[in-house]
Amino acid sequence: MTGTLPRRATAPRAPATWSEERTAALAEDAARRTPSVTGPVATVRVDGGAVRVDLDVVVTHGAPLTAVAEAVRRRVAARIEAHTGLTVEAVTLTVVDLRLPGEPTSVDRDDRDRQRAADPREAT
Repeated sequence: MTGTLPRRATAPRAPATWSEERTAALAEDAARRTPSVTGPVATVRVDGGAVRVDLDVVVTHGAPLTAVAEAVRRRVAARIEAHTGLTVEAVTLTVVDLRLPGEPTSVDRDDRDRQRAADPREAT
């Protein structure tokens, strides 16, 4: 005799508890992976199963701002929803500065400053 077994009912998986800081770090990492975006700083508010993200970014001068903003919003929302199970209600994006092409990012400047401090020739 052959037949099919009924599927077992599975309870919906509750989202893991993510702190606002961890969720903000996830949003910053997603924004940083968007071309033309550097220095993202995120503030996240979680209310139950929903999250709202405020994101400050620096964009490379000459990049199409509306396209970059939309790419950041999509990427951040998708990343947070995929990793946390939370629903992203809004991603508010603020461009706080423009970076000129060829200008070092803040990480590059920090590395350069550390190298100068370590170089004894620079002390004179």
